[in-house]
Amino acid sequence: MRGDVVSNLVGKTGTGLALQEVLYGFIMALIFVTAARIGILKYDDATDLIILIVGMNLTWGAIDAVVFYFIDTMNQRKYVRLLESEDIDRQERLDALLSEFGGTPMDVLDPECEKIMCERMLDMKVENESEKAKDRRDMRHSAIACFLITASTIVPVIVPLLLIGDVMDALLVSSCLSAVVLFFVGYMTGGDLGLNKMKFGLILTAISWAITIVATITGG
Repeated sequence: MRGDVVSNLVGKTGTGLALQEVLYGFIMALIFVTAARIGILKYDDATDLIILIVGMNLTWGAIDAVVFYFIDTMNQRKYVRLLESEDIDRQERLDALLSEFGGTPMDVLDPECEKIMCERMLDMKVENESEKAKDRRDMRHSAIACFLITASTIVPVIVPLLLIGDVMDALLVSSCLSAVVLFFVGYMTGGDLGLNKMKFGLILTAISWAITIVATITGG
């Protein structure tokens, strides 16, 4: 059941975006954890830290969701205009369409093949209004999934703070537990990306902690 929930969330966002939200969530939470452990962040008790961590992650998770949905819907309008507009020169539309495929599977095609694909797209019919509306619903679902993924990173961070009386011990356990979860996230997604699972798990954990430490020291 748990695996189905995770698969559904990742299925709505894609592996890359899901990883991005996992990194955002853990890094934001661990900045507070690290700052508290080294004495930069002052707090009265564990409740203060829990409120900060939950508030930060939920706020930025919601911001991400809104921004992603807004950008996706604006892009949909732009793509329809590129494919349908007769007021824009065809070469200009072609160049704009080619630039939109950077970082997508089409970007790894031979440039001539990519150009041929875009040329063909300019002569194709776009979807009807009901299909566009369905795409926007999928965009909303993806945005909600992004929020839920970010929110889920709160759990391994605050559970030790809820269960362990000594705050410093709880923060240490939060750090260790987060590192373990990050490793397994990398391990489970490495295969989808065509990478060595063990290496990617270690790399993802190392990158997350490196960013966390730099952000904590620099006031990020």
